[in-house]
Amino acid sequence: MKIPCRLAAFDLDGTLLNSDHELSHENCEALQHLAANEILVVLVSGRMHRSIQPISDRIGLENPIISYNGAMVKHATTDEVYHHTPVPADFAIAIVNDCIDQNLHVNFCLDDELFVAENNKWSELYETRTGVPATAVGDLQQLAGETPTKLLIIHPSEKLAPLLESFKSKYADKLYVTQTQPEYIEFMNPEVTKGRALTALAEQCDIPIESVVAFGDSYNDESLLKTAGFGIAMENGVAPIKACADHITATNDQHGVAKAIWELIL
Repeated sequence: MKIPCRLAAFDLDGTLLNSDHELSHENCEALQHLAANEILVVLVSGRMHRSIQPISDRIGLENPIISYNGAMVKHATTDEVYHHTPVPADFAIAIVNDCIDQNLHVNFCLDDELFVAENNKWSELYETRTGVPATAVGDLQQLAGETPTKLLIIHPSEKLAPLLESFKSKYADKLYVTQTQPEYIEFMNPEVTKGRALTALAEQCDIPIESVVAFGDSYNDESLLKTAGFGIAMENGVAPIKACADHITATNDQHGVAKAIWELIL
């Protein structure tokens, strides 16, 4: 079976990248072959743009990047911002105050810079995974009035579920709240999803959504796979993502992206 593809969209962590958050030679080469066949290759991640840029550069892409779960679409080489949808200032400071009250670590992403109250094991974990160092400001309340692209709580995975449900309930219909890693709860503008960003980009590039293929593994990839004409989930993906996929490929540690590209597209 060969599926029509003019645009291929790839989540990073858990999908294109292996468990060490590294890009394998096999996956890199497969994406390069897509680009050589005039298929638009788009990296789509909850990560900050500056964290995705080095991966894009390694592959050799000169395309728009969808970052922050769809809150920003910015070109990899020209730095043109196609759109940016930040968190409203009043909700941003409310989340900061919630985290202060509950002694939670939160990342405040503003102007593609990362701010935290203090550097600790959680900020170090994030830097290890993404390559983005945090700037400690002591008190995040001094950023009141700012509109961050997103906020990110990092918390022990075994304690995340009740915390996630609590925040989803509190900010229902006000913010997009989702889990992106076992330890991550992310907060974005309610208009933001990977799927919406993908739809807008495909329209701008005059590519029918039926000719879009998307790869993902986690909860925040559901809109991505459901939006694309053909959705591919990783074997290591969570159950809801597998359930909505058109195809399930091998795990991210088995170069599942490359396997699906060669089998289904090229």
